[in-house]
Amino acid sequence: MGIFDLFRKKQQPQTQENELIQSIRHAIEIMEHDDSESPEEIIEKIAQYTKDERLAWELYCLIPSVYCRMIVKEVQYSNEMIMIFPDDTQQQSLLSNNQVYKLIQNVVADKFSGEIDNKKIQNILFQSSEFNAINNALNDGSALEDLMTGPLVVFAPEK
Repeated sequence: MGIFDLFRKKQQPQTQENELIQSIRHAIEIMEHDDSESPEEIIEKIAQYTKDERLAWELYCLIPSVYCRMIVKEVQYSNEMIMIFPDDTQQQSLLSNNQVYKLIQNVVADKFSGEIDNKKIQNILFQSSEFNAINNALNDGSALEDLMTGPLVVFAPEK
């Protein structure tokens, strides 16, 4: 093993991260424009780019959550995520430990540092179960700063 082999091994995780960042950006672009399509159609479009249906599903679930949490900052959000699988088993994890979630946060923060198109943001926000719950609570008369969410619950696809 030579010095170039060491360099190549160090570059591989960075390359994978860059590919994931590109997948996140592409998924956001799809979600910004496809407000009238079903979740399955949006996930399929994302999967055509990522070549990974599970990643496409994960991006579809997590991107709206990040948007909600970055825009509606007054709410106290849970750091916990519960993934429910088709066989009804569950897996609990922390969003702060999820690499994909952290990369989405970075991409969205970078995106928000530029020009913001409210229609595109709304298209993504309206896909967030957290945003819908917050909106319902506000419509019922709750104060924004009094709200807190439970764990983010996502249902894993059959495949």
